[in-house]
Amino acid sequence: MYVLQLEPVHPYSFAATTRRLAHFEKTAYRFREGFFYRTLHLKERPVAVGIGWDGGQILVQVEEELSEAEVQCLKGMIRRMFSLDVDLAPFYEQMKKEPRLAPIVESRRGLHFVLDPTLYECLIKTIISQQLNLAFAATLIQRLIERAGSKVPFREEALPVFPTPSQVARLEYEDLQRLQFNRRKAEYVIDISRKIVDGGLDLEGMKTLPDQLVTDQLVSLRGVGRWTAECLLLFGMGRPDLLPAADIGLRNALKKAYGLDRQPTESDVRRWGENWTPWRSYATFYLWDSLSGA
Repeated sequence: MYVLQLEPVHPYSFAATTRRLAHFEKTAYRFREGFFYRTLHLKERPVAVGIGWDGGQILVQVEEELSEAEVQCLKGMIRRMFSLDVDLAPFYEQMKKEPRLAPIVESRRGLHFVLDPTLYECLIKTIISQQLNLAFAATLIQRLIERAGSKVPFREEALPVFPTPSQVARLEYEDLQRLQFNRRKAEYVIDISRKIVDGGLDLEGMKTLPDQLVTDQLVSLRGVGRWTAECLLLFGMGRPDLLPAADIGLRNALKKAYGLDRQPTESDVRRWGENWTPWRSYATFYLWDSLSGA
């Protein structure tokens, strides 16, 4: 077994950061004996990886031999996915000046974003989730994985591998319709996959672009609106200063936090959010989390 220890920038709460994985990411992660298991593409192959916590460090376990290139790839992926290099101390200091938000932020101290391993996985899952409740979206995502993806044997079970663009590109629209995708969503998922395979869309190349340019390029794609682009920036790239001011969940959380008798407008959110820069993504994330009651 290969074991990797990774030190995060503190304050860091593994329990708070991974709580959402157990409740909302069951298509990707399996929780077993204190470890979250999922498959990751390391260079040329998918590998089952366990992520846990011990003595203030992330523990990463892989029950097979890895090349040095795969080890370096794994280190980089886990550090990025679990936001291990994000220093939230300045965010906490800044939020002390926001009396309505300070208790929400302080009670979630150490909560970080968990990012999807690839922008492709994030984008496809977000497109599937558009205008659906969480349960049915998870069902459709699971069906796509089973139809187009593969599995990696792991102990007494097989862990699912999220499909690659080429695997999804080979599907026909009717394949997804038979899984209860509506026609338009089937077209969005398959057409974007084909565009990536054909070289017309370079998602990974967007990582170096500023937020607005990423948004502009994404919304030019059929099936991608501003909400989807913002989700990719947040949960695919971990951009720290994004404010999805039109989001209903954020506005509901602010209504509760500010004790309002009405939902704030988008312009209200943008005005208040000026005081949260350059940490508007984390302010938004903590407010979203406050709706869960945790």
